[in-house]
Amino acid sequence: MIRKKKLVAIIPVRKNSTGIKNKNLIIIKGKSLLERTIILSKKNYFIDKTIVSTNCKKMFAIAKKHECNTKLLRPNALSTKYALSIDVIKHEIKKNKLKDCYILLLQVTSPFRSQLLTNKFLNKFHKNFSFKSSASVTKFDHPHPFKVQIIKNGKLHSMLNKESMVPRQKLPKIYMLNGMFYITHVSNILKKNSFFNKRTLPFVVKDQFSLNLDNKIDLMILNDAKKNFLIKDDYK
Repeated sequence: MIRKKKLVAIIPVRKNSTGIKNKNLIIIKGKSLLERTIILSKKNYFIDKTIVSTNCKKMFAIAKKHECNTKLLRPNALSTKYALSIDVIKHEIKKNKLKDCYILLLQVTSPFRSQLLTNKFLNKFHKNFSFKSSASVTKFDHPHPFKVQIIKNGKLHSMLNKESMVPRQKLPKIYMLNGMFYITHVSNILKKNSFFNKRTLPFVVKDQFSLNLDNKIDLMILNDAKKNFLIKDDYK
């Protein structure tokens, strides 16, 4: 439980992933990314229930093995590359009749997520009651948005209307979402159609742990980490 409320982790996975084929089933130390995420979730002392949402029979079977499958496969309309994660989450909220609980989104494409990081994220949110949601971020250095230009009518313009000839050291620190953790109360998702609100707590993750598998370069980084035994095994 978290903040005296039930905590439900939802793991959305689908077949026919773009960018990296079958990325949700990539094997690390004998287990797929999906299975590793399920095991991490089910072993976490904050998390009360784990739900896998998928349109893939193979991934459905993995979820069933760990007793966190839904009754039916995810509808095709929510399984295209254009489907939004928030719509998938809302579908599972309605289907599982989830009320007055917190929802934790766990995407399997964060191979460096550990039980230690998960506990730190959840514990920080648990203790900061004034915040209504939280998300993990990583410091983003390059390119800084202040330096991004657009071409309009054949002329260069600052995309943000900011002075771009500024020393890097004087630019404000910026962060990007890394896809590792998102949490909020179910009511916030239903009312705002988002995990975010005006009181969202940042959880900063070091760059070396923030890989989010999206393209072939990310896959190369993961394969290098596997070769050099850089991935901790929290999934036994």
